[in-house]
Amino acid sequence: MRTTQLPDENSQPPVHIQLLDWLSVDFMEQGWSTKHLIHTIVSSATYQQISRTPVELREFDPLNQWFARGPRFRVDAEVLRDVVLTVSGLLHRGVGGPSIFPPVPESVLQDNFKRPAYWDAAEDAQRYRRSIYLFRKRSMPDPVLSTFDAPNADFACARRVRSNTPLASLVSMNEPVFVAASRGLALRILAEGGTTDASRVDYAYRLCTGRAVRSQEQEVVLSLLESRRRELAQKPASAREMLLDDQDRLPAQVSETGIVEGAAWMVVARVLLNLDETLTKN
Repeated sequence: MRTTQLPDENSQPPVHIQLLDWLSVDFMEQGWSTKHLIHTIVSSATYQQISRTPVELREFDPLNQWFARGPRFRVDAEVLRDVVLTVSGLLHRGVGGPSIFPPVPESVLQDNFKRPAYWDAAEDAQRYRRSIYLFRKRSMPDPVLSTFDAPNADFACARRVRSNTPLASLVSMNEPVFVAASRGLALRILAEGGTTDASRVDYAYRLCTGRAVRSQEQEVVLSLLESRRRELAQKPASAREMLLDDQDRLPAQVSETGIVEGAAWMVVARVLLNLDETLTKN
């Protein structure tokens, strides 16, 4: 008995067959190097496009089948962590060596069948190693990375899901590594951003978004900075507490800039690190 196989509506033929053929041949000719293949793709002009496009291109390619524009989505969990650490100047760029244990809430450790006695969170600069060196426990998903949709190790992950919930904002505003990043960015702005508030705001925007600040944005940020200065000047103890690191120490740079000034810029840094444009591939 003969049957007619209907086409699978969910498996459309590739639009870019010639491109796939070329990449396949290049992959073989380069000794099956995955690193070379990835570098070829991410360094291409097509991959590096932004999501904003002229009207005529949107009309020509409304579904983006021909890659008339780049995608727009929040970067992956590990990349997001590395982004904020890089911007803040805290990223530890050492290559190789053992994994490090990231800081996690005590409740997460206690919820295990047996508390992992070996889980000693890394200290000082080692805490800020790239995310590829983070130790992952299969039965204890990292709460920070999980919030940003990092998969656990219970099963193979062919494609990551992308969510958008208030939990992500709560983590990026309050989790210890992100708080340390906002402190580091504030000190970096004060040290490298020039001598005026305007130049510092522009420098901060270039670090976080890769572009110069717009006039309206600058007005908003300067207004926020001035209001925080006035408020924190009335609460020096709160300003000092904001700047304390995990060992309850004040950074050495604070003595040069002042506690209130450093804390005010830390508020600004926290806002800029949480901009959609900072955390999004665009």
